[in-house]
Amino acid sequence: MLERLEVTNLVTLPAAELEPAKGLTVLTGETGTGKSILVSALGLLLGAKADPGWVRPGAEALLVTAWVDGASYSRRVSAGRSVPRIEGEVVTLAELSAALAPRVAVHTQHAALALSRRRQHREVLDRTLAAEVREGYREAYRRWRELEEELARLRAQVAERERRLDVLRFQLGEIEQLRPQPGELAELEAEAGRLGHVDEVQRHLGAVLDLLVESEENARDRIALAARELAAAARLVPELEPLARDLEAVEAGLAAVTREAEAYAAGLEADPERLEAVQRRIADLQRLERKYGGDLEAVLAFAEELRREIAMLEGAEDRLIELEQERARARAALDEAARRLGRARREAAERLGPKVESELRALGMPEARFTVTVSPLEEPEPHGQDEVRFLFAAAPELDPAPVEKAASGGELSRIMLALALHTGADAPTVVFDEIDVGIGGEVALAVAERLARLAADRQVLVVTHLPQIAAAAERHYRVVREGEAARLELLEGEARVRELARMLSGSYSDTALEHARELLAR
Repeated sequence: MLERLEVTNLVTLPAAELEPAKGLTVLTGETGTGKSILVSALGLLLGAKADPGWVRPGAEALLVTAWVDGASYSRRVSAGRSVPRIEGEVVTLAELSAALAPRVAVHTQHAALALSRRRQHREVLDRTLAAEVREGYREAYRRWRELEEELARLRAQVAERERRLDVLRFQLGEIEQLRPQPGELAELEAEAGRLGHVDEVQRHLGAVLDLLVESEENARDRIALAARELAAAARLVPELEPLARDLEAVEAGLAAVTREAEAYAAGLEADPERLEAVQRRIADLQRLERKYGGDLEAVLAFAEELRREIAMLEGAEDRLIELEQERARARAALDEAARRLGRARREAAERLGPKVESELRALGMPEARFTVTVSPLEEPEPHGQDEVRFLFAAAPELDPAPVEKAASGGELSRIMLALALHTGADAPTVVFDEIDVGIGGEVALAVAERLARLAADRQVLVVTHLPQIAAAAERHYRVVREGEAARLELLEGEARVRELARMLSGSYSDTALEHARELLAR
């Protein structure tokens, strides 16, 4: 529900604040005062194009803010710029419009935008249908489209499957041919290091053994001699025993080093063929790393991905057959849902046409004809397999034609009112801008009665020049023009009686005032 509307610097309106009632609220004013300016302000929040010429002369920008269901929606317009906001946060104009459109519906005399869109005809009719019929079709359509899209993807894959399989199999074959193992490259590089330096290692080990055991004054003999001398001293001086044991340990360690060095040297043998094989293996593994991953672990993971994709592609034809069977079942379910929805729409159309026609007669169009047609579409759409059209003729000699082409602005607004009475209005807050053009007398009372009926369960805001409609309102505002500026004032008590008198006769005579009081009482 629209709780408050604030407007600043919009054309002739320096500032205004509107707080509509929960039911019916009217805006009145003399011709030329700009009664519809607040409707234009709401239009800006609903996505209407912002003309910089709407900014009041001398002002930097215009600002429109609406509080709806506890949240604020605003739009600031200046030269060359428009800034929409929701709860103070900047949004796109489309987001602002989308957020407000389900809550506030504006029907103007000159546009009647809702009925100018063919889609709206279907949406209005569908509000009279059972929810399960509409939802049943939407669910069937969603499932069918999912299967269609999956089939399209799979068919594209099958079409290029052989080419893709050739690539995948070649890549996997390269990896499987070498059968790399985690950590293998480091081991091979260590082996290559050993095989590539056999001569140098032998030379160094020979020098070591010469120093330790081969030379006349080798380290092993000298340490053994030193150990004997220290042991003899320790027998004389017990404090030297730890030192003697340490030297014995050195002698034993030197003997162990000598044995291992001799064994390693004896096992060293140049093997050019093995070295070449290791280097070739290293080169092959490094090539795999460059092509398929940063290290052998990544290469192995890539190989697993290849195996999975190959398995999926090799089974694609079987899955294609399954999907086509599922799609056929889904299409059959969709066709049945479309038949149910179409049947419900045709039945609803037969009921709605006469009801709207009856309302139009009461609203000042006694010869109007209104029919609703439901015709089949060739292919399913998200909303069904039907096109819904509202046809209208204002006089018997005219053939019914699409309502958006056949009806004038005032007729469109009254058609919207008639539809709203029998299908539910577009939103919790409904705005009608001068739907009463060209009517008066008993018809005006009929329009007022119907607006009041609509306002019984939703908020209705009407710009009007008819006193009959103004008198039916719970809250009455008047737009007053003072020079180049306009202002909005809430009318209560005697002020409201005087405005109704002006609307009735253009004067404030005693007779006019009495008639106004009678109208309010009625």
